Amino acid sequence: MDLIKILAIVLGATGFWKLIEVLLQYGTQRRLKSAEIRNLNVQANSLVVENYKLWSENMEKRLKQLESKNTLMNKTITKQRDRITDLERYIEQLEAEIQLYNKQKNNERGQRK
Repeated sequence: MDLIKILAIVLGATGFWKLIEVLLQYGTQRRLKSAEIRNLNVQANSLVVENYKLWSENMEKRLKQLESKNTLMNKTITKQRDRITDLERYIEQLEAEIQLYNKQKNNERGQRK
């Protein structure tokens, strides 16, 4: 009988320690998983920030390119407007000369009759 009690005590004590060991392992595994999740979140956030930084740098470069093209286009448009204005003046001058020529031609016809 004493042997059964001793055996029961030994098995009970080892079961108790095994239970404590399982609980400690569970807590450790839970903390480890939580730390891994936090680490993954930090890495993901870091990638998002890095991607946003690269995107914004590329957008700044593209914006500068477009601004320089816009400046060039504005200069071209200004030159074309000036040229159009010059051509309109030239057309007005030619129209005036045509009217003068037509008047002279009509006067010559009138004198011949």
